[in-house]
Amino acid sequence: MKRWFNNPVLAGELKIRMRSWRTVLMIMGYLAIMLAIAYLFLETSMQTLSRYGSVNISRDLGLQLYTILAVIQFMLIIILIPAQTAGSISGEREKQTLDLLLCTPLSSLAIVLGKMLSSMSFVLLLTIASIPLFSLVFLFGGIAPMDIITLFVFYLITAFAVGSIGIFCSVLFKKTVTATVAAYIVIFALGIITLLLGAYMTSEFAGKNPHFSGVYIAFPFYLNPAIGLFDLLGQQSGGTGGVGLTILGVSSAMYNANVAMTGGLSWMAQKLGVWGTNSVVISVIAIILLLISAWVVKPVRVLKTHSSKRHSADASVN
Repeated sequence: MKRWFNNPVLAGELKIRMRSWRTVLMIMGYLAIMLAIAYLFLETSMQTLSRYGSVNISRDLGLQLYTILAVIQFMLIIILIPAQTAGSISGEREKQTLDLLLCTPLSSLAIVLGKMLSSMSFVLLLTIASIPLFSLVFLFGGIAPMDIITLFVFYLITAFAVGSIGIFCSVLFKKTVTATVAAYIVIFALGIITLLLGAYMTSEFAGKNPHFSGVYIAFPFYLNPAIGLFDLLGQQSGGTGGVGLTILGVSSAMYNANVAMTGGLSWMAQKLGVWGTNSVVISVIAIILLLISAWVVKPVRVLKTHSSKRHSADASVN
């Protein structure tokens, strides 16, 4: 267990990435942009309220600000992490240093995991550094500290899933550009296809079961982290008109434990919610992709193949 926390690949990459002033300036710039967006939203909302003769700070205003900040953070993860992770292994291959890295005592899984975490580190640092900005919503009420903690846990799970796709493409393709393009294609195609397929399955179920009074959640929705995010935001807003409910096309009865729920993994969704089930599904897929990536990178399987052929050839000669 100790070697996973003392990963030389991760430690070396972090020292290279984090010791420059460029990293500090980019963090400051990102936080300044987030703060400016929050300020503009609040200023515009206050002017709108005062125009109609009311300047009371409402709970809905805080929820709207919380949703905006949450979506921006989510987009940051989806857009930046594939670009960071897709070149982690293919970049080593282009520099012809991958073979030297594989000759070290580190296992292929430790190398892949270290490369992925180091590539994700900057984006995760940006995400964690923005936590104080979310404290602005406490001025309005409606969001508890535990809600923000839950949201950032979901961010970490989403980053892990997206990063595993990037590292998988980096292992499959030799060129960084090809791996990066493939990672973006896979991620955005997965998001669009799951939405369309889930919506089609939902409409088919509604057509065949017009008198069903429960909630039907199609399995493809569990593969889309955007659905998990919107469901989490809708649940944290009290299940009353949250954006997650609009996306899923269901009512606030979804959060009532007494309402029947059906569809793929409905037994899990009844206990964990849609976002919790979504987190479990994408985590399992991410682990499988990491294991496959480590197996592909591992050079021993090639050596074993050549070794078995050589032994069979020697046996035939004798």
